[in-house]
Amino acid sequence: MILVIQGYLPHYRLELFNALSALDEVMVVHSGKPTRRDSDRFEEVILPVKTLGPFRLQAGLLQLIVERQPKTVIAMFDIHWVNTIRAMYLFDRSLAWVWWGLDRGKSDLANKAKLFLARRPNPIVFYNEVARTTFAPDLGPTTQLFVANNTFYVADRVKSFRHPVKNRIINVGSLDARKQNDVTIRVLKKISDDTGADIRFSLIGDGAERERLAALVDKLGMQDRVELLGKIEDPKILAKHYAEAIASVSFGQAGLAVLQSMAFGVPFVTKHNAISGGEKYNITDGETSVFCEDRPDALEAALLRLFQDEDYARRMGEAAYRYYSEAATVENMVANFAKAIDVAEKSND
Repeated sequence: MILVIQGYLPHYRLELFNALSALDEVMVVHSGKPTRRDSDRFEEVILPVKTLGPFRLQAGLLQLIVERQPKTVIAMFDIHWVNTIRAMYLFDRSLAWVWWGLDRGKSDLANKAKLFLARRPNPIVFYNEVARTTFAPDLGPTTQLFVANNTFYVADRVKSFRHPVKNRIINVGSLDARKQNDVTIRVLKKISDDTGADIRFSLIGDGAERERLAALVDKLGMQDRVELLGKIEDPKILAKHYAEAIASVSFGQAGLAVLQSMAFGVPFVTKHNAISGGEKYNITDGETSVFCEDRPDALEAALLRLFQDEDYARRMGEAAYRYYSEAATVENMVANFAKAIDVAEKSND
């Protein structure tokens, strides 16, 4: 059995754990709300959690490992979750232990603690190649390092770059100030005024920014250009919006929406210093998506080129679709976990 230790189980991980169950029976342990669907092929166990300052104590984790005796553990690399660290010291010599998601934070002390733990001979799976390359010099040759590109499972994928109609840009996900959708709206207003381009901006999602963005749309007189569509859960309807999109635009934040956009063959536009959990490192500037400088006029220039050169936008969308298909599917993620698991199991033989 593969035991996956998480703090919480986000919905976008369900298909990953379903695919992982092709390797062995999978149990996902976390301390959030029940997430598993009846159709999912893994077991979900929810443990209570206690908070002590910045630390989390996942009650019952050690006992669960003793009782269920998994063959392999895949554990989130988060030093705030104390019982996960304790479990590693107690069990990583008796079962295969794989770390997942090591990255650098803002605290130098925390980063030193991470490196101390990472130097044990347990395989580490990173979210992206940039993170692996950053840590590799400090870990030495004995630690096996793998990359399973963090991704987003997409049902009902379409090759948007082939769609005959391209009349919108989109932003999919929660309406959060960090995305700077207000900047995009103002830029679109300037482009519309300067060129008369009939391009819509479809905002798909809900959140704290909705009222403020709606007020801005009214103030700028952009009601016929900007659509606040709310959350769309029907994948076929979502696919239709992606099919008509020239680009996904999130100027201030580049999260898993990067992978979702690529999965549909739509280039993603963001700034170099966008907030990101590493997903922006999937972007090859000018080939699969677009980075721009942290200035509205740079975003304007990037969008203008996409609007005015549709062949350029379609070629980029096709390259994004190909990248996702070859490097960022859930199946690719599982294949790289399988390599790490194999190394961990052999080291415990």
